[in-house]
Formats: sequence, structure tokens, C-alpha cells
Amino acid sequence: MNYEHSPRGRIWIGWKHALVSVQLLHKTEFCVHCNVATKNGLFSTTFLAVYGLHSVDTRRPMWREITTFSSTVTCPWLVMGDFNAVLLAADRVNGNAVTEGETKDFDSCMDAVGLAELKNCGSYYSWSNKGQGNLRICSRIDRAIANALWHSKFVDAVVDYLPPGISDHSPLVMSCNIHLGGGSRPFKFFNYMEDHAHFLDVVKKGWDVSCPRSGSMLKVWTKLKAVKQGLKEFHHKDFAKLDERIEGNVQQSERECSETLKKFLHIQESAYRQKARIQWLQKLSTTQEIQEEVSSFYKQLIGTAASSLMGVDVGVVRKGKQLSAADAEMLVVPISDAEIDAAIKGIDNNKAPGLDGFNSLFFLQAWEIVKADVYEAVREFFRTGVMLKQVNNTSVTLVPKIQNASCVKDFRPVHLFTKLFPKYLLLECKVLLEQL
Repeated sequence: MNYEHSPRGRIWIGWKHALVSVQLLHKTEFCVHCNVATKNGLFSTTFLAVYGLHSVDTRRPMWREITTFSSTVTCPWLVMGDFNAVLLAADRVNGNAVTEGETKDFDSCMDAVGLAELKNCGSYYSWSNKGQGNLRICSRIDRAIANALWHSKFVDAVVDYLPPGISDHSPLVMSCNIHLGGGSRPFKFFNYMEDHAHFLDVVKKGWDVSCPRSGSMLKVWTKLKAVKQGLKEFHHKDFAKLDERIEGNVQQSERECSETLKKFLHIQESAYRQKARIQWLQKLSTTQEIQEEVSSFYKQLIGTAASSLMGVDVGVVRKGKQLSAADAEMLVVPISDAEIDAAIKGIDNNKAPGLDGFNSLFFLQAWEIVKADVYEAVREFFRTGVMLKQVNNTSVTLVPKIQNASCVKDFRPVHLFTKLFPKYLLLECKVLLEQL
């Protein structure tokens, strides 16, 4: 009882000590929370008895308490009592029509906590004002609800709404209908068994057993018994624990689909990342017009070539810092395989590719296949000083300097020639430049 929280002691809990044990967890004005278990070990649950007050506002503390208690429960949980609140539009006849304001808090609480009503029988309405004829108002304000663990464990539980008798409320009696152990379950043939690949083989094997000669009916019964044993064996092997198998297969399929989706999303992201580097000039109608516009702009910007230039004053150069003879010699040492390897590995995988479309990642992944030819091509360049035109070509991307760029001067040119040769030269000269 909760008299210390409510002068009227609206909630009482009674039990037979010889059969049931009750452990009190918490008491408030609206709820009594406890653990209930039978002493034979067949039944146990966490139980919340509730009593709701008579208005929407005064019931709100009860909904908050139910939500709070739910966060502490990790086992089957039953909530039962007089909520003094309707949940559905059909929960009241005569009187005022059910409004959304009346049902909203109850519905939100059940949804947030994950509670669902138990199966029930008997009278639908649990309360009446005992009026006569059209003056009789009936409503469903008493309920038994439970969490998913409770519904899974006590699948055959039923709540019976009994006649109210002298009270204005119907007593609610819950029967768990627990299956007692002892003895095997009776055999039942399920139609899906016939789809099994070895169904006919099992039947034939069972039907071929030897039978007594004391009557055809006994013979059929004996053969059916043999068939039943065979069907039970293959049912246990191939159809047992279907829910667990289905759940396992669903989870495995979800994992496989998730990995496949991640793979293709990664491919798509990689493609978009590279495509996003390209900005098209929409206002110009042809490639020729774009070329002429860009060429004209930079010719005017750079100006014309000078007819003559002053030579470099060697004397001034010699007064500055110079490389040592050893450092100068190092610059003309033939390039090694290791230096080429370091250069190719030093190029970021996301750097723009050449005009051939192959970026550094391609070469890294295919290095064991292509490296011998790449080594030779790089050495040829440093040996002859001649670079193939197709290799020397590069791209220039125009990056807008302002929003809504509309002409060439609004763009900044960015050179995309991040390739093996300049990478090698940078690595080679970096140490020497720091000494100057």
C-alpha cells in the first residue's frame, strides 16, 4: 500500500506468501513498483501497479514516473491498473467524445517506453457510471500493458475483464498459461515439410518397416509411427528454431548488403571527388570560343615578348651562396630505383591525374607490373632531356575567385601538373636548397 504517499492509499498489493514472493522496489502517489516471482520458479516479472488521477494535467506525473521506471528495467515488465485515461477513440460510449488531448499523453508514453497491450477477453469497457439507458457512460480506463520481453516470454498470457459486480470497475485477471515441463510435445505435420527435398525418401523409408500381421489398421498405424519418427528427425535437423535461423540470415544479409553498399558508395564518392575538380564555363557555346577567350585574356595580361634581355652578371652570382663541388656532383648522379619509388609514393592519391586519366594511386596499386617500364622512362628523360609531348601535356583548371564568376578575369588558373618528375626534383633539391 502507498498510504505514506497518498492519504487514500489507492494502490494495494496482496499475495499468498506460501506461493509468491514480492520484493518492493519503489512507491509513489501513482505507482508501486516491485519484483514478483512464484516460489516454484515458473513465473517472475517486474510489476508496476498504477493509479491515475482524474484530469489530463494531474496524470502527467504518472506518465513521467512510468517512463523513469522503464529505464531501470532490463527484464519482462508488466504495467497494470486504473490509468483513468482512455487510449483510443472507441474507449468511451455516451458522455463526451474522446479527444486527442485525452489520449496523447498515454499514447506517447507507450510509444516512448515500448509498451503494448496484452491480449484480453470479456467486457471491453472496464468502468461505468452505473447509469440507466442513454445515461450510462462506459469507458475503458483499466489496462494491462507490457514490454517486448514480457510479450516474448509469456506469449499465451490473456487478461480477462470480469463483470464489475458491485464495483464501478471490472476486475482484471491475468492468466499466463505457462506450459509445464515433462513429456515431449505431440507430433504435428506441417505443410511445409512436403517441400523438403527428402520428404518422399523419409516417408518411403518409414513405410517399408516390417509390421505384424494382425490387421491392416495396425499395419498403417505402425507405418505412420515409423514415418513420424523420420519426419521428426529431419524436422529437428532442418526446420528447428526457424525464428533464430531467419533472424540470423537476416542479420547476415544485412551485413553483406551493408558491405556492398559501402563499397559502391565509396566508389561513387571517389568518382564525385574527382569530377568535382572540373568546373565548366556554361556561357560559352563551344570549346573553340573558350580557347580564344582564355588565350586573348592572358596574352593581354602578360604582354609581348621583349626583343632583347640583359644577360646574367656572373660576378654577382658568384658573390652569393653556392653549392659545394660534392653537392653539385650529387645533382648529376643517375637517378636510382629507390628515388623513383620515393617520388611515386610521395604523390597524394587524390592529386589530379594527367591527361591520360591515371593518378598516382593507379601506379601504386599496379607498381609491381609497371615499375620496370616506368624506371626506364624516367632514366631516359634525365639522360636525354627530352620529354614526350603526350606526357608533357597537362591541364589548367580555372578556379572562381568570386561567386557567380562570369568572365576569365574572375577565375584563378591552377596548374595540375603534379607528376613524377617535378616530385623527384623537389625531393632531390629540398635538402640542397636549405643549405643555400
